[in-house]
Amino acid sequence: MNEITTHSGIAHVMASTLVKYGCDSQALFAQAGIDVTQNMAANDRVAATSMQKLWRIAVQETGDESFGLAYAENLHLGALQGLGFSWIASSTLHDAFMRLVRYYRIISSAGEVLLEEHSDQYKLWYKIPAPKGVAAPASLDAALATFIQLCRFAKGDSFSPCRVELQRQKPANTVKFDTFFNCPIDYDGNENCLYFDRKELESQLPMANPELARVSDQVVIDYLKRYDKGNIVSQIRASIIEWLPSGTPTQEKIASDVHLSPRSLQRKLSDLGTSYKVLLEDIRKDLAQHYLRESDRSIGEVTYLLGFSEPSNFARSFKRWTGLTPHEYQQK
Repeated sequence: MNEITTHSGIAHVMASTLVKYGCDSQALFAQAGIDVTQNMAANDRVAATSMQKLWRIAVQETGDESFGLAYAENLHLGALQGLGFSWIASSTLHDAFMRLVRYYRIISSAGEVLLEEHSDQYKLWYKIPAPKGVAAPASLDAALATFIQLCRFAKGDSFSPCRVELQRQKPANTVKFDTFFNCPIDYDGNENCLYFDRKELESQLPMANPELARVSDQVVIDYLKRYDKGNIVSQIRASIIEWLPSGTPTQEKIASDVHLSPRSLQRKLSDLGTSYKVLLEDIRKDLAQHYLRESDRSIGEVTYLLGFSEPSNFARSFKRWTGLTPHEYQQK
């Protein structure tokens, strides 16, 4: 799938939000070039170019510059194809955001999410491969507002970031933006970012359910394997994660899984500036840190889930990655 697309769940939320404004959603979808009879199935995808047109049409028809915020307030967990349920069941918001980083393509392949760790804060950066001003401002507002809304689903309505940076120009009326984000907002910025208090993101969530999170993760992984055919790295990552509990998967095994020869897989990864060994190492490192934050998992269980034959092998690798033993990391 080489076309840049958005999950149809986003379009469903768009439609219901437009209806709340008293708009004819079907007519506006048609105006944007979206055939609701074909592209609104539960697991379908909608062309991102059409969705961008729809965002602009929505703002024009409603006369509301803050339409992206209204969209986020109308969001429901089922619109995110398993990711919403694994989010709500995550142990901490940090774990939830790491899921968002890993699986954001399930929502849209038009951008990516990055999480940066600072001394007392985390910075979440929504990155799109387009010059400033190209994307519809409402679509960027909606993306960041969605991330906040997900946090509120998990943490409560009073949750707010420390600061927001938006590339969009300052709207004529900022009241709805101030009310929704409830923190300082920098407009006309160079990036679209959210800043969070470190302790807020690392504290235990009240609805943490590691087992449900794992089941929901598998729904996401299975979906990406079926629909993310255009991104070989996503396919390989999903396959590696699936096979790790059975032991370290060989390059030959994963190549077969994604219907490539080992040489073709190696060449494709090399063209992207990485290798199978580096990808496997990165996945193990990310998963190890994620698993160890969940208090119900023993180091032995994590060893098994990451495909290591012995806890000592896992411990050596983990110390090389982080400078800490698995036990020290858990205690920290």
